[in-house]
Amino acid sequence: MIVPAGPGEGRPLTADLPLPVRPSLVASDLDGTLLPPDLTVDRELVAAIGELRGAGVAFVVCTGRMVKSGGAAAESLGAGGGLIVSYSGGVVADLASGEWLVHLPLESAAALDVVRHARRLGRHLNVFVDDQLYVEQDDRWTEWTTSYLGIDVRVVGDLLELVEERAPTKIVLAADPGEVVRLLPELRARWDGTLNVSRSQPHFIEINDRRASKSGALEWLRARLERYGPAVACGDGLNDLDMLRWADLGVAVAEGDEEVCAAAGLVVPRAGLPELFRRLAALPA
Repeated sequence: MIVPAGPGEGRPLTADLPLPVRPSLVASDLDGTLLPPDLTVDRELVAAIGELRGAGVAFVVCTGRMVKSGGAAAESLGAGGGLIVSYSGGVVADLASGEWLVHLPLESAAALDVVRHARRLGRHLNVFVDDQLYVEQDDRWTEWTTSYLGIDVRVVGDLLELVEERAPTKIVLAADPGEVVRLLPELRARWDGTLNVSRSQPHFIEINDRRASKSGALEWLRARLERYGPAVACGDGLNDLDMLRWADLGVAVAEGDEEVCAAAGLVVPRAGLPELFRRLAALPA
């Protein structure tokens, strides 16, 4: 079932979609949107993504994950081999060649301040440099991240030394969901104008350079692909808000964050995404 956001919310959408023609580009978040918490791949979703691509629509995975993890997930969904937006806009990469076309890492001074402040708070940090995860503590957050994303980790003695020498693409602060809710406004205020601070998973605060955003990466990618027709963006988390607002049609997954659902033009249960994609593919060009 597909339901519209705003007036009439909760009723099946049986009329035309709020988009007059087939989109030229569909961008979607991975975790919590295309993939449920248990990471099960829906075969119907794979087929629907194939229908979009077969209709000439550029389908772009737009994720907070690192490139190699996001690329593997995209491949499992039938969306591999093209361009991917990773690190919540910190990187645009060509999965076919492995080339990073855009890279917007944190500046050294800002990265050092993040590490120092996290130490004062006593919080775990995941630091991503050159598509590799680095941590100081091999703890429950490290175990969860590596098992969930299917990646390895390098434990270092001093993250300060690491980020001073090598610019991190992204830093993630991990905490229990209640602490994330409490810390997020404080960290946003602290680094306002310097860093892009948002929440992805309920227990992750993502910290990017101020230039890095999903919407900015998609605008760059649309120009590169020369896809100037309508764009659709799908997401569930706060780090998806900017791309949903950027798109001609922003679609929120109903299981996602309330603020994201409120900002979307359309709210769709995760299980309804295959139907949505098929209907988008069937719109007139």
